[in-house]
Amino acid sequence: MYEPGAFVDRVSPTPLLMIVGKQDTVTLTDTALAAYNRALHPKELVMLSGGHFSPYTTEFAQASAAATDFFRSHLAPNTSRQAGAAHR
Repeated sequence: MYEPGAFVDRVSPTPLLMIVGKQDTVTLTDTALAAYNRALHPKELVMLSGGHFSPYTTEFAQASAAATDFFRSHLAPNTSRQAGAAHR
């Protein structure tokens, strides 16, 4: 009964990062990509060559780098906005 893809279009405007394995047999790749296509922006997709657990094992460097970049771009303070606010 767990169907997170059914609600993916309700995530927006919260940024969404999906890291999908091309050979995922636990959360089928086609199902994950269909959910990504239904999601609204802002969204980012990272495709890995492995399966469901590859982001934690063989593809950890690529997955963690993508997650770090995503978090920095969406969670880090916007220094130019802060500088502008300081001059008001």
